[in-house]
Amino acid sequence: MANIDQTSDIESPAVSPAIDVFYDGGCPICRLEVGYYSRIDRAGAVRWIDIEALDDGDLPAGKTRNALLGRFHVRDLADGRWHVGVDAFARIWRVLPVWRHFAFVFAVPGLRQVAEIGYRGFLRWQRWHRARRAR
Repeated sequence: MANIDQTSDIESPAVSPAIDVFYDGGCPICRLEVGYYSRIDRAGAVRWIDIEALDDGDLPAGKTRNALLGRFHVRDLADGRWHVGVDAFARIWRVLPVWRHFAFVFAVPGLRQVAEIGYRGFLRWQRWHRARRAR
């Protein structure tokens, strides 16, 4: 009888996340996006942190809750560097399967500006949504 290799049943060692993503857990669009990215991030490259679930003492040094909720923030765990707004999206895309091949679009002049305009429009909607929820 042949010896069957069953190493495929053994779990590979856990991969440390490359980035921390701080997202607004009260934003339905943000939750949908995080859900999608989480499903495709099988390597565990991203640690998703719901800003609303953090206690004040758990906020990153030098960051306020309002600052984190005001614009999208990603922290690179290798060097501690922060990426904000459109640059944060580019950083996420660089660590995700399939999307890493398209991350360059955020560096293309013209396309980056269009992405920034779209993101600012989304921020206006998000502030309106958050204020409406607070009532």
